[in-house]
Amino acid sequence: PLGNGSLGANLMGSVATERLTLNEKSLWRGGPGVKSGPAYYWDVNKASAPVLKAIRRAFAEGNTEEAARLTRENFNGKAAYETRGEKDFRFGSFTTMGELHIATGLDETKIRDYERTLSVDSALATVNFTAADGTRYTRRAFISYPDNVLVVRFTADRRGQQNLTLSYAPNPCAEGKLVPEGKDGLVYRAQLDNNGMHFVVRLRAVAKGGTVSNTDGRFTVKDADEVTFLLTADTDYRLNLNPKFDDPKAYVGVDPERTTAQWMKAAARRNFSSLFARHYKDYAALFDRVQLQLDSTPDSLRNLPTDRRLAAYRNGAPDHDLEALYFQFGRYLLIASSRPGNLPANLQGVWHNNVDGPWRVDYH
Repeated sequence: PLGNGSLGANLMGSVATERLTLNEKSLWRGGPGVKSGPAYYWDVNKASAPVLKAIRRAFAEGNTEEAARLTRENFNGKAAYETRGEKDFRFGSFTTMGELHIATGLDETKIRDYERTLSVDSALATVNFTAADGTRYTRRAFISYPDNVLVVRFTADRRGQQNLTLSYAPNPCAEGKLVPEGKDGLVYRAQLDNNGMHFVVRLRAVAKGGTVSNTDGRFTVKDADEVTFLLTADTDYRLNLNPKFDDPKAYVGVDPERTTAQWMKAAARRNFSSLFARHYKDYAALFDRVQLQLDSTPDSLRNLPTDRRLAAYRNGAPDHDLEALYFQFGRYLLIASSRPGNLPANLQGVWHNNVDGPWRVDYH
């Protein structure tokens, strides 16, 4: 998982077709914009707040009937919490922003020395493998908070090896159009089906050597030495801490066309190294604030890949470095899914590859 608090992605690492699941924190089906009215499982009634003291007192005194009555009269919902509960699902859920599929033309049955890693101290995902002809391929990906952009680079140790086709698979509950923006850009402008939330996904392909073409909503890269794909996205969601809950526009106020254009223009001026340096400086300032050192782990365990260390740990082998790594992985996930200026981490952080999800992937 990769993230910057707003954008989220997973680099799956398939050889033949790389797949990246995509999310934007505020992309939510349901809410005030649903035509059939208020969209809350709980009755969002500001006047109910003082009743909380009485409910707590009733519980403390063991009077559960009184607590239930007060809750029912003041906090019961106006909308179903389950998708089957009503035709126009008003409560809604956090939803996917779609996926990127990058076909490589490589035969995954004939590779060797495959590695897939996530560096939690630099927030960088890497995939390495060697093809049948001996070419070593590398993919690196990160999501920058300073530049609000997903960066994915494809390289190899021989020139002219990048022959790629990138396509975008949108959220099936969105209505939109994918259009070219010059020979190296794509823009997807859309809105969600039941609440009309507008969002924009903007893509750019930057190749060294070879050619890039843009036809039928796809990037086609031929004979390039390396390729960097950039992606940024935004919705029309506006953070509102004192909304009128029955106002369909209570959380509307951002122009995603403008914001994504600005972010992409700025990011495209920088190369991969510059973007990564800015990303790393920002991320390390947070991640490096905490270190956890436990009893040492033998080199025989420390030098194993993580999956084998986990297997050994389950079989009783003490591995305190693995425990420290797990602690740091938790910190990594929170930094990646919750940053200043945006919503907090939801039930799945910022990573969700479906239209709906458990507990609506909400906040509770």
